[in-house]
Amino acid sequence: MIIDKLFAQNFRNYKNLDLEFNKDRPINVIISPNGMGKSNLLELIYYFSYIRSFRNVYDKELINKGEKSFYIECEYNNNLIDNKIVIKYNNKKEIYINNKKINKFSEVLGKLITVLFCNEDIFIINGSPFIRRRFFDLLISTIDNKYLHHLRKYQELLKQKNFILKNKDNNDLLQVYNTQLSKVILYIQKKRDEIIFEINKIFQEVFSSIGLFDDKVKVVYSPSIKISNDDHNEVIKFYNDNLKREQDYGFSIYGPHRDNYLFLINGIIFSKYASLGQTRLASIVLKFAQSEYYKKIFDIAPILLLDDVILELDTEKQKRVIEKVSYYKQMFITVTDRKYMELF
Repeated sequence: MIIDKLFAQNFRNYKNLDLEFNKDRPINVIISPNGMGKSNLLELIYYFSYIRSFRNVYDKELINKGEKSFYIECEYNNNLIDNKIVIKYNNKKEIYINNKKINKFSEVLGKLITVLFCNEDIFIINGSPFIRRRFFDLLISTIDNKYLHHLRKYQELLKQKNFILKNKDNNDLLQVYNTQLSKVILYIQKKRDEIIFEINKIFQEVFSSIGLFDDKVKVVYSPSIKISNDDHNEVIKFYNDNLKREQDYGFSIYGPHRDNYLFLINGIIFSKYASLGQTRLASIVLKFAQSEYYKKIFDIAPILLLDDVILELDTEKQKRVIEKVSYYKQMFITVTDRKYMELF
């Protein structure tokens, strides 16, 4: 998978950006001091993949100052097939893939496959459970539209259930929502468990090969509702057993919105045991695990976006990360000084 051309009008600091890339030169390095907007190019590419900014800002904040809209295009090649994504934003988004208007954002996921490496990735390892859930939800949604559908359905049902709990409405209606939720939860948990099993294998292998550590690492999915059998009735029973507690709180305290993913090193959570260097490396390794898993699922290498991420590693680990990077067909890398080009 390779991007051939990018065009942007009034996106971030780009009044008119028009770039064409050489497929025979896979490494594209963007050099500038901090604060000059070099990461905006990575943000632009990321937006085509996920229809959102990795900086978690509103779309209107991506518009060039003084303008009212932005327009962006990306031409890319996927298994020798040329494709084009066009996105227009003026208070609402319009998306076109190969000149066909797309009505659901979910239809874009998995088209242009990219993986972003940035310094904020460290919070996936040692930040709040919400950050981990958001990362894995996006990863799983990219490869499984059905998961995204179930996730949205769960959020809708949860909102209604919380309204009932808050207003102390009748238990009969609560049972109806718990029954509906149980079937959705079963699919979400099974898919999360399945993906983490695969991600963990890659994570362990890459961490060992890059880190040169004897430490044993592991990624574990930790659901708030424990299910031993493949049966949604088990979820219903769990909710019934904990009905009084949820009523006392006035909102639902169990379910996928309270699940967690644990990153362990020698059986201990990273934030309680690992050094900053080990945690930084783990965040980079996690993105490699994501990249390798995408490669396995889509049978094509994703495009890598590296935003100043390896400069804090020691020289040996930098070399090993770059060796991993070299197996990908296209990457975009931001650095603050031309001297760092020697690394690549």
